[in-house]
Amino acid sequence: MSLITGSPIGTITSPEDVYLESAPYIYFQRWEADPLKNPDSDGFYWGLSATASYPVYNVGCPSNISLADNLTMNDVMCDNIGVKDTLMQRNYYEMSFDLAGLFPLSILTHLLKNGTVTENGTEHTEKMGLGKINNNVYWHVYCPKVYDEDVGDYIAFHFHKCKFVDSPTINMPFADPWKVTGLKVRAFADTTYSTSMQYGVVVRADASVL
Repeated sequence: MSLITGSPIGTITSPEDVYLESAPYIYFQRWEADPLKNPDSDGFYWGLSATASYPVYNVGCPSNISLADNLTMNDVMCDNIGVKDTLMQRNYYEMSFDLAGLFPLSILTHLLKNGTVTENGTEHTEKMGLGKINNNVYWHVYCPKVYDEDVGDYIAFHFHKCKFVDSPTINMPFADPWKVTGLKVRAFADTTYSTSMQYGVVVRADASVL
């Protein structure tokens, strides 16, 4: 017997009335450090834990954050029926953002791919070299967003092996805040993990629903 509404029959997963707004935080740490969950009880690797050797950096005042998936797609063509299928290969994920918080230089230098920052306590200075890019530096990037602060529900993205890429611009407009635009970080496949999570992990915690 057909349904009046035309709805499918059987088990149906319904959407939740939960909507996200505002940007996540952006943290990063050297790729050589182990994730905080290494792995967790379900076999996933994610989260950061700062150490003296591998500190965690918090990107200050990001804006215009977006996350894109980069795929190569090739159609399977048959002369008699046209495109029969599309084969896809994931190349990388890419997060783009702008930045209003330029200090301290010890964070900014990594985003701009510059040299090691020296802090001089006597002179009360930070000094950042502008030189050759080290292409052997990779990062974990962790982006959590709490969407219910009363109970601590959150969603978090963790990318395993990332590099800051492209050419950012430091904008210095009259009577407006300085801003770094064009910042991009790419998440590449980390083959030390299983194929199902080589690029990263998305974690959602919601005790009232899950």
